This record gives sequence, C-alpha cells and structure tokens, in this order.
Amino acid sequence: MLRRLFKFKKETPPPEPVPTEREAHTKPSEPKEKPWIGVDLDGTLARATPWKGMTHIGEPVPLMVRRVQEWTSKGLTVKIVTARAPHPEAVEAIRLWLVKHGMPELEVTDRKDFGMIELWDDRAIQVVRNTGKPFLSPSLFGRPKAPILSDEAPDATFYLLRAEQPPETPKG
Repeated sequence: MLRRLFKFKKETPPPEPVPTEREAHTKPSEPKEKPWIGVDLDGTLARATPWKGMTHIGEPVPLMVRRVQEWTSKGLTVKIVTARAPHPEAVEAIRLWLVKHGMPELEVTDRKDFGMIELWDDRAIQVVRNTGKPFLSPSLFGRPKAPILSDEAPDATFYLLRAEQPPETPKG
C-alpha cells in the first residue's frame, strides 16, 4: 500500500556528455590532431597480472571494455596508451586481444599529443590545471606512490576527496 501511495520512481541519469575535443584555450592552432581518448592497457583495460612477457595480456576488465565499446560506437576515437607500444610483437598481441574481446582494432601508442582529450589510467594522479594540486583519495589505493610534501595540507596544496554517502533508501 505504501508503495502505491508514494510511487517511488527509478530516476534515469542524464546521458553523459561526449567529449569531442580539447578545451579551446589548451590546444594550439596547429597541428589539427583528431580528438581521442587514451586508455591504458595493463591494470585499466586488462587485469594486471604478474609479468609473463611482452605478448601476455591479462583478462579484460568488463567495465572498461563496455566503455571502450560505447565510446567507439558513438564515433569517438580511442587509443591504447601503453609502454608496450614500441615493441611490434606486443602491438600485434594487443590487436589480437582487442578483437578476441569484442573491441575494434585501435591504435596502440606510447605518446600523448594535442588531440588527446583525456587519459584513463590506473597509475594517474589527477592534478588541477595550473595549480600543481592533486586530488587525493582518503583510501590508500587512491594515494600516489610518490610522497607528498611534508608541509602539504588539505585545501592548501591538495584536494582530499571524501567518500560519497550512499543515498538513503525509502523504508516500506
């Protein structure tokens, strides 16, 4: 009866904005690289495993696979950014791995350029542009491996992210 009275509706989140290019003030007038999203391989798109050689790649991370598939279906350019890129045998193994796991053939690189919109990487620490101030998580998993300065303080030299509180669930 209470459910009928209150008729809780499941809200659908708005669609995510699709990045199409770098912010105008951050890109040079030339050259005109096509915008792209960088995705790290080991630990991001593929599970990190003990090293077994240049051609061994861990199992796919399902959430990241879905993201890459969604982005490419929307016409976005995605590139794999990996330290393996200079090694032809590794690049071939990556291409075969992508196809095996339902992803399109993607460019494999170890370089950023002015077309890169963003980089998805398990080792990255995000820094607020022009400030040097990183976002730090209260979790040990979200902290950098490099030490922060001994005199650093929240809101002065870094932003400490706080865990979101889950929304309250209706009773009844």
